[in-house]
Amino acid sequence: MTATGLAFLAAYLFGLLRAFISHPRWGLYTYIGTFYLHPPMRWWGATLPDLRWSLTAAIVTLLALPGAKIERSASPWTSHTFSKVMLAYVAWMWIQVGWGNPEHFEGLILMTKFVILHYLIYQLVRNQEDLIGFGFAHVMGCFYFGLLALAEASGGRLENVGGPGVSDSNTLGMHLSTGLLFAGALILTQRGWKRWAVIGTVPFIANAIVQTQSRGAFVGAVAGGLVYYYFAPRVHRKVMIPLGALCFCILLAYTPLDYWTRMNTLNAVAGQNEQMDSSAKSRLYIAQAQWRMFLDHPLGLGTSTTTYLSRDYLDHVWLSSRGARASHNTLLSIMTDQGVPGVILGSIGLLSMIGVMLRLKRMVPQDTEPLLASMLAAVCGSLTVAFLAGMTADYLRAEVQLWCLALLLACLQMSQRRLLTLYAEPPTVPAASY
Repeated sequence: MTATGLAFLAAYLFGLLRAFISHPRWGLYTYIGTFYLHPPMRWWGATLPDLRWSLTAAIVTLLALPGAKIERSASPWTSHTFSKVMLAYVAWMWIQVGWGNPEHFEGLILMTKFVILHYLIYQLVRNQEDLIGFGFAHVMGCFYFGLLALAEASGGRLENVGGPGVSDSNTLGMHLSTGLLFAGALILTQRGWKRWAVIGTVPFIANAIVQTQSRGAFVGAVAGGLVYYYFAPRVHRKVMIPLGALCFCILLAYTPLDYWTRMNTLNAVAGQNEQMDSSAKSRLYIAQAQWRMFLDHPLGLGTSTTTYLSRDYLDHVWLSSRGARASHNTLLSIMTDQGVPGVILGSIGLLSMIGVMLRLKRMVPQDTEPLLASMLAAVCGSLTVAFLAGMTADYLRAEVQLWCLALLLACLQMSQRRLLTLYAEPPTVPAASY
């Protein structure tokens, strides 16, 4: 066993032990660290035992939860529409086992783990300090990916650098873009070593995003930045514009020409003209094939239905060297994988998410709660990044959007608890003067 592998194993066991002895949030941080380090993808992990590292961390944290002293929720997890949608979605996936394709069971286990993780984040992120801790861990993880990207700077698009489900360039670009939004919120709200530590990560994260050359991530990041500005407290907006302009100038000065050449092809994609590259054309043909798959299988065939059926619905020109082609659109993945029930549940979940975002915009006082408002802006901006970037890639099982959905509900219960406390306090009556 290598020294690095031994150090990881010791830290992993220490985190899980602290989850029982100290607080379950240690188990959650262990999970996040495991997601980013992910031994099976690192050279030092070859000598470690073959475990489901993240799933084990999630289960241990769940077991440690009942005995912990945690602030009471303003509302139970199951009272939220999105939580009910997640439970119903996974329940439908379990029903699909009866006719699902061979890849379905692996996706089912993953989505079941996501339900557990969503519940854990909601239960453990109870206050603004927890929210900052989660955001800081996310940024540090993105910084680690940025360091790995430096070692892979050999030309071409960045591949096989991230963790589980984040190894391809498109998903990695989307994931790192959310890290930049959280970094911005922490820089504007924190003081001392945390602020300087986060500032030091930004160039590495931005460089890795550029190396992915992901057009979907670029569009998502621009839209996410606008949403971040909309939700950000007024006290920070006057700083954001000059900082944003400075970052854009630095990006123009140091970004290689290949990146802007690839981004320029967005004009051809939007116009659907003859200059559209083969990658963009393939997405159109895949989308048409997915619609036919949906009509032929209205109940869906489970996880990765598009990959499973692509050779029967696509011309061989658009297939990969493996003789198949994966989905390149999250919404179409839901449609083909889970069929009509998936479309209904997905629509309800999307409307619920937007409703909670707008509700929190009104609930969170920007003047007295600038920290919560800034972190909420990062969460809403990140969800926007994942949604829009998901129009050109399959992010149905991208963890970062699940994290942000859970954090969104966590922000909601913080705001609800604040209002309950505010209205529960008796009005102050001034003492009579004689």
